[in-house]
Amino acid sequence: MKSNQSGNASLYSSLKNIDLSAYDSLAVGSGIGIDNDDWQKSKDFLISFPGLLILDADALNRISESKLGSKFFLERKYKTWITPHRKEFLRLFPNITYKTDVERALIAAKEFNISVLLKGANSIVADNKNAWQLFGTDSQTARAGLGDLLSGFVAGSSAMDSTIFRNITTDFFAKYVLLHSFAASRCKCGSNASAIGDELSIMMRNRKMREIS
Repeated sequence: MKSNQSGNASLYSSLKNIDLSAYDSLAVGSGIGIDNDDWQKSKDFLISFPGLLILDADALNRISESKLGSKFFLERKYKTWITPHRKEFLRLFPNITYKTDVERALIAAKEFNISVLLKGANSIVADNKNAWQLFGTDSQTARAGLGDLLSGFVAGSSAMDSTIFRNITTDFFAKYVLLHSFAASRCKCGSNASAIGDELSIMMRNRKMREIS
């Protein structure tokens, strides 16, 4: 079980200095900024990464501004999960013009063989067969900044689950998103990233204890 979250401003310098084959999951995007030259040097590492690749924030913005664009996803032959909000999604997939967000997420997932979390008040998770819309989630988790916590939680949780389950499918992705929102709803002192992270830690420890008992 091994996960990594890359947030270094120079993505290339981070990726070239680690053995990516040692990781089960890799989250990229939080805090890396927009740097097209850096992305051009980095993208081949990510295309060939054999584990679960989770792309968030500026990783998605880099893809949408790159020469390859969303065809990047077609170049990857391994499991890829993306976590755009609506504006990021529209920049990535400008030609997907279906009426509802559920339709948009499903079409992108099918066309590019990825799993999509389209973030919002009622977030949608979709793969090439199914879509889940998460109603009753905590609206605070749609605030800016909390996506970094979510992508890190998804990377860590998927790495842990991969030691138990042979295939981490998109319903796991939906579960992680729901747990993140549920943790926010349990916060008594405001749902900032630190408070939600503390609640997630408690929930995961309790889950582990139940599995042991």
